[in-house]
Order: sequence, then structure tokens, then C-alpha cells
Amino acid sequence: MSLSAVVAALCVGSVSAFAPQAPPVFAVRDVRAGMVGTGRTVFAGDTIEDFQVHILGVVANVLGPGRDLVLARLEGGPLAQTGVIQGMSGSPVYIDGKLLGAVSYALGSFPKEPIAGITPIGDMVSATTSNAPRGTTGDFSLEWPATPAGVMAAIARVAERAAAPLGQLAPTARVQGAASVADLAPMLRPIGAAMVMSGFDPAVGRDVRGALDAGPFDQAPTSAAAPRASTTLRPGDPVGMALIRGDLEMGATGTVTSVDNGRVYAFGHPFLNLGPTTLAMTQARVYTVVPSLDSSLKIAALGPVVGTMTQDRATAVGGVLGPGPAELTVNLTLVSDHAPERRLQMKVLHDQSLTPLFAYVGLLNAITAYERQSGAMTIQTSGTASFGADGTVTIDDAYSGDGAAAAAAAGASAAIGMAASNEFKPALAQSLDVTVRTSERIEATTIERAWLDTTRPTIGATCTLQVLLRDYRGATETIAIPVTMPSQPGPVTLLVSDGQTLQTVEDRDLRPGRAGSWAELLNRMNALRHNNRVYVRLITSGPGIVVAGTPLTGLPSSVRTVFDEDKTVSATPVAKTVTGSWEQRLSRVVRGSRELTLTVVAR
Repeated sequence: MSLSAVVAALCVGSVSAFAPQAPPVFAVRDVRAGMVGTGRTVFAGDTIEDFQVHILGVVANVLGPGRDLVLARLEGGPLAQTGVIQGMSGSPVYIDGKLLGAVSYALGSFPKEPIAGITPIGDMVSATTSNAPRGTTGDFSLEWPATPAGVMAAIARVAERAAAPLGQLAPTARVQGAASVADLAPMLRPIGAAMVMSGFDPAVGRDVRGALDAGPFDQAPTSAAAPRASTTLRPGDPVGMALIRGDLEMGATGTVTSVDNGRVYAFGHPFLNLGPTTLAMTQARVYTVVPSLDSSLKIAALGPVVGTMTQDRATAVGGVLGPGPAELTVNLTLVSDHAPERRLQMKVLHDQSLTPLFAYVGLLNAITAYERQSGAMTIQTSGTASFGADGTVTIDDAYSGDGAAAAAAAGASAAIGMAASNEFKPALAQSLDVTVRTSERIEATTIERAWLDTTRPTIGATCTLQVLLRDYRGATETIAIPVTMPSQPGPVTLLVSDGQTLQTVEDRDLRPGRAGSWAELLNRMNALRHNNRVYVRLITSGPGIVVAGTPLTGLPSSVRTVFDEDKTVSATPVAKTVTGSWEQRLSRVVRGSRELTLTVVAR
């Protein structure tokens, strides 16, 4: 019987991706306790080795309606000493030369025997044939610029979603085999993928590992893998999925279950349970197996890209051999006052939810790895985040003191995070080019005084604002900023401030409202408040509205009523409005604020 016919008989959906010459399937309905099969995996190097699989029974409907799990005891190779090994999920199991499925589940910590759950190949194929688009989710959303704790918590939520054990059997679950099989099933959980983390600073690596501890992963030090001569994959080969690759690498390795006409099926359980995705599929190399009473694991490394993983589902990951996927290219230049210039490049997965998280991790790791994390320090960032034809966001900021590295990484990746979660269109950055300049001293200035060159400003007049700045442990400087008075007489407030203070005032009093389009959001990302600016705002009291982010003042009550009643327009009433905006860039961090209360008079 052809594979298509077998899978149709198993009610697991369309398998048009399979060609007639694909390995025949051993139907779950034909599985009996006491059968002996053969599994294949790589324990070291790139040699695929066989191990024995002793069938204990089948738990029907345990993974969901119509989704079964075959329980078996494994034997051979190092398994007597190691138990089921992290990284062998996806190892194909054959009975009478027919493919049954993938080794995918194991008992919890400290098992006495290598008991495994096997996901049927039919369920793996049917789960990975979906062509539905990937939608955004609020599960991992953050306010950007983000904090290290916020990013790590979001990564932990990703991991938790993919790590749930089977738990208590559903009422519809049925057991074929000894009654004891039912006792084993609730203790099964997905076999951990062998997590790859190469090039990580110990502090950042510890935080990332801590976040991933909630998921089905085990981590070990790795290095670059030596590529095999072949550019394809075989059932039983190790396979990688890259979150970050290049000068920094992060991903996971498992085992290929089946390859058919360029389609690859692996793991037998989710990686991150993302659904439709685009992750770089790589070769991988297994260096050795580390035995552990808790959970043994393969020490593995990612190799060259050989295709794209397009599906990450409850019962499998799947993809296609060929070109790799689109990714975010991060070009990072590190310029320091105590070390030579360094240039790094990373490729980060394209994903609406995860790209911002791992772009942040890559930037933070690069800065942390080369710069000290305590003592006097100033970081200046410059560059661009490109969204291709959708526009570009300019990066230009400065950070000083404790937490400068984390703040710099968050600021440089803020546009990526804001764009990825926008409500108007899918928008993932194509490239992020950042230069990070660091100095081991505090480069900051404080706003001490501000005054106008006149005590009686007149309507429409341009006056000179003088701002006295005092550098950290240094000299003073006075800068001059021309400001133009409003066209109506009356009291006004002249706010002279740093970016953080201005942001607080705007959020509290001016209520800018949310962006109404992608173009407006792009403008707002380019207008984010920076730490290396002196901001000046001329603020008037009186009723007004903010329409699509633009303040409108002095409107007749009839006009305000029209806006209030038109629900298609984003109009927010405000008691204060900005009638003039100016700023001046400095080469250091600006702190502090001053307010001048003025009365504008008629000419």
C-alpha cells in the first residue's frame, strides 16, 4: 500500500507531500505489545546507529482526539547507562522495515529505565501540512524599549508553552497492552532538544538558560560543527533549528524522522510550538553523549543551513530542504576607548513575536562580552533599522551609568519590537546596522538653569533660550536655542528637559494617543525621545484635542463636537497642548529639567 493510502486509512489528513517511493508506514492499529522494532540515531559524530525498541503498548487519544502514543523500552548503544537522551527526539522507529514514528517522549527526571513515547509518523505528517499564515500573539508582547527582566520573562513564557507534560489521561484515552502502561503515560513529557548556545557571555548565557529551564531543553557548551560532505539529511541524522546564527549561535538540535522529496519531519513534539514559522534548518554534529541520572544529553552543534523549518506543531517540526529563510541581519560594530574595533554579524530568525526578543539578546550579549558591567561607563549608539520598502528608523542615543549595556541593547532593538507587534501590517526588520561606542567614564550633563533673553515675550516673536549645562565633574556650558512664541497672548510654560522627563509629561498631560497607521508609527519610532538631547516644549493650557498624534488647539466648541462624534477619527481631548517644539543634540547624556512660566503679550 502506498504511504498516501496508509495515512488516509489512519485518518491523519492529506499527505500529498509524500511521494510513492517514500518508506511504507507501520499502522498504529497493527501495533501489539511485545513487538520489537529498530530505532536509528547518532550517538557521536555523523554515524547513524541502530538501537532496539521493545513495544509496551499504545495509549490512544493521549495527544488529543485521534492522536495516539506508542510506549516502548529502548535498548542498545549507551541507552542502558544514559536512559532516553536529550537530542534524540525524532529518532525514527521501524517495525518490519516500515516506519512507525519518532521517539519523542520520555519519563521525568531520574528514570530507572529508558522508557519512551513514540509519535506516529501519520500524526507528524498531518500536523505539518498546514499552509495557514502565522499570526501575531500577545503572549510575548513587551513595552519597548524593554528591560532584561521583561525579555527573559517573555522567553520563559515561550519555553513553558512547549514543555507541558501529558498529565492525567483524558477520559477518551484507551490503553492497548498491560494495565501498567496507563500508569506510565501521565509521567511522559517531550524529550528535551539539545540546546545550542555558542559565543555567550557567562552572565547573559546564565540568564537565557534560566529562562529556557522552563522548556524542553538541555544546554551544554558547544562549538562550530564540521560540515558533512552531503548537503542533505537522512532519517536518524541530527538536525538543527537556529534562533541566532553567525558570530553568536543559539538554537536546538534533535533528530530527523523522515525525509521525502525534500520534505523533512523531525522531533515528534514541538520545538517552541509556534505553528507556521521560518527557522533556518541546519545540519548538526553530535560530539558525544553526557550520561546523567537526571537527564542525559547529546553535546551537539549547529552546522551549515540546508533548508527552512516551516512548521512547529504539537506532534512534529517540519520543513523543506533548499535555501534558508529570510532572517534579520544584525551588523554590529564595537568601538571602544580601550580596545581595537570589532565587527560582528548575526542572523536572527524572522518571527513577529520572537525576532525582537532574540535581537535584544544578541545585542546585549555582544556588548556585555566586551565591556565591563560595573563602574563608570558611557555607551553611544548610532545606526539604522531597515524595513526595506516600508521605511527606515534612525538609531542615535547615549546611555551612562549602571545598566548602560542593557539600556543600549533595548534602545537599539526598540524599533524592531514596536514594528513587530504593530496592528497595521506585518513588518519585520530586514537589517539592523548599529555602531556601539563605549568609554569607561561618565559622559553626562545636567540642566542647571534656563532663561529667556526677554521678560516680555510678544506674540509670534523669536526669542533666544539660554540653557546652562554642568558636566559630570566638569565645566559648565551655555547653549542657545531659538524659540518662537505662540500667535495668541496669554500664559505659557516653557519646558526644558531631558528625554525621560519629556516622555513622562507627554504621557501624563499631553496624551499623544496611539498611531493611526503604519506611516504614523514609523514617524513616531523616528521621533522617540533620546537621552542625548535637550528638549524644549512650549505648552499652553486650555481645551484642545490630539488627532492622529497631532495637537489641535483653539478650536471652536462646534469643531470639537464634530471630532467627538466621528468614531472613525482617533481624537483625544487634552487640557494642555504643545504649541512649539525644539531640540538640540549633544554628544553626551542629558539629565534634569527646568520650567519657565511666561506671559506672552500682544505687540
